[in-house]
Amino acid sequence: MRSIWRQKTGIITGLILGMIIGAGGLIFISPPSGITTSYSITTAGSTTVYPLSQVWATYFHADNPGLTLNPSTGGSGLGQSLVSQGLIDVGASSSYPKQEYIDDNPHVAVIPISADALAIIVNEEVNGSVFKMDCDMAVAVFQREVTTWDEFASIFGVSVLQTGTIDVYVRSDASGTTATFAKWLETANQNINPNGAEYEWTLGHEEALSFPAGVNAVDGNPSVSSGVLSDDHGIGYVSLAFMEGAVIVDLYNPGNGEWISPSIVNTVKAIPTNLTSVDQDLMNSEIIGAYPIARLLFYLVNREFLRTYTVTFLAWCLFRGQTHVPDAGYVPINGTSAQQYALNIISDLVRNLS
Repeated sequence: MRSIWRQKTGIITGLILGMIIGAGGLIFISPPSGITTSYSITTAGSTTVYPLSQVWATYFHADNPGLTLNPSTGGSGLGQSLVSQGLIDVGASSSYPKQEYIDDNPHVAVIPISADALAIIVNEEVNGSVFKMDCDMAVAVFQREVTTWDEFASIFGVSVLQTGTIDVYVRSDASGTTATFAKWLETANQNINPNGAEYEWTLGHEEALSFPAGVNAVDGNPSVSSGVLSDDHGIGYVSLAFMEGAVIVDLYNPGNGEWISPSIVNTVKAIPTNLTSVDQDLMNSEIIGAYPIARLLFYLVNREFLRTYTVTFLAWCLFRGQTHVPDAGYVPINGTSAQQYALNIISDLVRNLS
């Protein structure tokens, strides 16, 4: 059966490439007629991307009954590692890999598939339904320089309902969410706090950080969310799809001078009209209404272990799959410069299929 599929590769490749070039309507290709074998596409990695992969698995299989997507988690670091070794078809990452990884793995293609925002959430007992923070405030809390809500209110001159210890929830696993959040914390110098309370982030922006003693380090976005929801002194950072039930903090964007809520609409505003690089920084955009901690989400594939039906899946994600992105709580990139950037990569992959 595999040899028959390989014989059809040229035909299928041409169909995929034709649809990409033409940006045509319906994007799905099942295995050639006469083949009854079910082909499985394996993914692993980011807990942020995982809900999207789950949604796509359902719809992709419905469109392509002979193809099945089997997503799993483990963190962005794991997804990057496994795909570089050819152990999975698709790696999922919520941050662009470090330059060292890119240099060591020139055979790995990094493809934007969706957009996301990172949110700071607090328990409703902390401040009811409304809360605002700038980057200095976030640094002070997550670096444990301010450890009580009383102190927080006093230093920053704000009103907080809660008193006592600030219970901070962070990620313990290798997480693109942590790396992205830390990169934003490093921009605290862009923020001018009117009361002179200025803080500097000194912990770096690795995917696995050594946070100060006293934080609650847990595995995955769901655990951060549930920790904050169950702790009336709790605060944490999560991806857009994991905010439900908590008080969502409005963040100050020094780029446009606005307090912005994390949402699909405000996140897509941060994507520039001309994306010049897939690792282009979307944070603190000067675009009016843009949320300050916006990012792209990625799939990674290994050119040396690339299968035709994996490219079929990627093409589907960038066309029909975009209509299902909001089902997972994320931001579609159809019609944006990020989609066009991704399609250019897919076209290159298709041309190099053998």
